[in-house]
Amino acid sequence: MGVIKLFFATDVHGSEICFRKFLNALKIYNVNIGILLGDLSGKMINPIIRQPDGSYKCNFLGQDIVVKTEEELKDLQRRISITGNYYFITTPEEVAELLAEGKTIAGRIDAQVRKIHLGAGKTEELFKRLVTERLKSWDNIIGEKLKGTNIKVFIAPGNDDIPEVDEVLNNFVYATNVDGKKVEFDGYEMITLSWSNPTPWDTPRECSEEELAEKIERLVSQINNMENAIFNFHAPPYGTELDRAYKLSKDLVPSVHEMVNVGSVAVLNAIKKYQPLLGLHGHIHESRAAQKIGRTLCVNPGSEYSEGILHGVIITLDRGRVKSFQFTTG
Repeated sequence: MGVIKLFFATDVHGSEICFRKFLNALKIYNVNIGILLGDLSGKMINPIIRQPDGSYKCNFLGQDIVVKTEEELKDLQRRISITGNYYFITTPEEVAELLAEGKTIAGRIDAQVRKIHLGAGKTEELFKRLVTERLKSWDNIIGEKLKGTNIKVFIAPGNDDIPEVDEVLNNFVYATNVDGKKVEFDGYEMITLSWSNPTPWDTPRECSEEELAEKIERLVSQINNMENAIFNFHAPPYGTELDRAYKLSKDLVPSVHEMVNVGSVAVLNAIKKYQPLLGLHGHIHESRAAQKIGRTLCVNPGSEYSEGILHGVIITLDRGRVKSFQFTTG
């Protein structure tokens, strides 16, 4: 067990540029292992509607945009993917057909505000297709970017990710889906959990604190040496600097100043009980922080994916201890 360097990031939410920055960071910081945890999927779809005159119209970030050339179209697609949103080329008739379902293609958050559950239908099938297509392309990007290196990439979904991403991640060639598993490297044991405690958004991978505690216990039972264990849990521990979120109104509008703790009690209790070496967390984008819970260093690098900004943390492990950590932004 020697010196090993990790780069950890989370909550990229479909942002193509943040994902590429993550891979670039692995080489720039000369790390041994890259860990991308949780919420890999975007939340919104921006239809690019082909017009009778050959131009394309799209409502993006609240603005109606018209592009007329292939170069302008590619630039629009790039701008959409930077924010983590999805795009597809369509017609006014197809958009009308999707909207006729009475749902929304503006985004899953908007759907929750309006108390709409997408359920089965063309809108949901479109969302699934766009999510899985982008994820499949990311495996090839890993292969291209890290060709000729010995860097290992561990990846896992989060509470926002639909079940369909599991099959895609399990078929990755250049990264390992570690969700719900224990992996070992250089004498360290890491367990990973994508699920979170309940949220206002009714996301695909959330459950009660009791159920979360059971999931954690099943994973913990696989650990042989807790002193060198890493808990790679998407939900941060409750009541810490890692889980402070802006308070939401009844209409799910965030406060501009009031913050509340929204992390998991089950995660907190597990860290207190087992005292692993390191806790890697995400989920709460605005809570970029590091905090010791007993001997355990817990970190949340935060997220500004919608701005194309990647937050991460470099962690150096040396013979069973955390030698250093440093937050990064780029």
